[in-house]
Amino acid sequence: MPIIFKTNSCKIEKSKDNYKFIYEDGEKYTHFFDKIKKNISNDIVSQKKNESFTVKASKVESLKELLKRKKTLSYRHLKQLFTQVNKQLQSLEEDGYCNLFLDINDIVRIETFDETQKGGTGGDIYFLYLNTHHFLPITDTFTTKILKPFNKNNMFLSIELKKLNTFPKDIHINSQYYSLALLTIYCCKLSKKYDNIKFKKLDLQYDKFSDYLSNIENTKLYFALLRCLVDNPKDRVALYI
Repeated sequence: MPIIFKTNSCKIEKSKDNYKFIYEDGEKYTHFFDKIKKNISNDIVSQKKNESFTVKASKVESLKELLKRKKTLSYRHLKQLFTQVNKQLQSLEEDGYCNLFLDINDIVRIETFDETQKGGTGGDIYFLYLNTHHFLPITDTFTTKILKPFNKNNMFLSIELKKLNTFPKDIHINSQYYSLALLTIYCCKLSKKYDNIKFKKLDLQYDKFSDYLSNIENTKLYFALLRCLVDNPKDRVALYI
């Protein structure tokens, strides 16, 4: 079967309308993968414990490829991206790990079939993060230890990671929520005056975000993103209400 998606720890094989997700470390990150499978349980046609599951879907593609086609996501899909990946991060914490290095290359979007519609398309949408390579253990003080230099070209690093120059260093796990917020904003249509400015060129200071996000201002997602972007990691919370 052809491989349509691959990361350091996961690959997806396609056979007609069936997509087989094959992953590593299933026994190590049981809560993380169980949460993923629970969310899409209605569309799983088979599975092998801690190793793989197969989903029937109309389309599966990476978030990176999706953005090449659509440039930005609708408000509905932005909300789903934020809330679904957030739930995966929370389940990962139950396993005793965090992920400070979110990236669009490691996320896929699943579109399931809607049998009530002609052609069956337009079903449920799921965003899944599928790379365990960057997972780090959490300490008793809700931090994780960064042992060595890392790739700072990742556009979704928190402000504390961008400033980090000495190792080893303890970083609060809420750094991952800053990363999630940045990734969500990257997928959002920004205010008109920033249309032609590349994301990596934006001044990512807290008092600037409201200006960038005027298209979704005063929505639930808007306030959820701002809660993740405060300067002090201990004060961040990924809460969508």
